Amino acid sequence: MSTAARTNDRMTTVRYVLVAALVATAFFVTYSFAVANNGNEYGSVTDAGGGLGQGGSGTGAAGGAGCACCGPTGSGEPIEGETTVEGDVQRISVDASAGYDPNVIRATAGIPLEITFSQGSGCMAQVMSRDLGFFEDLTTGPKTIKLPALEAGEYGFSCGMEMVFGTIVVE
Repeated sequence: MSTAARTNDRMTTVRYVLVAALVATAFFVTYSFAVANNGNEYGSVTDAGGGLGQGGSGTGAAGGAGCACCGPTGSGEPIEGETTVEGDVQRISVDASAGYDPNVIRATAGIPLEITFSQGSGCMAQVMSRDLGFFEDLTTGPKTIKLPALEAGEYGFSCGMEMVFGTIVVE
């Protein structure tokens, strides 16, 4: 192989390595920026007890900028809603068609909780909570999440893409 051919092969290899390094750097910078804008990985838990509510770290209803498909309720502006106690359970409905309305759910400690999320699509096609261990697909219609009596604290939930957030505040 001639010297010119070897030089050409080396230059091609160097180009591929540089392009791969550039792509990897762009990915990590974009990912770091997205995580920084969302505050951290997930909604905060402030209860000191054991059981449910372990793990999370920070955005809740006020964090996250939402996404383009979610409109103003996906913006992170607090929209509060209170549960109503019916017998031995408390209930609330959340409109998930364009963000969460309400995105701050106020509930009473020690009473089982049922949250009915309306049908969602796009980035609102799923609802999940790492704090409470649920994940539901909302594309086929409303879904009711049944939770046991919770201890006082804050529990986060989000869309499946973790771009739109809500908080359950148990007092």
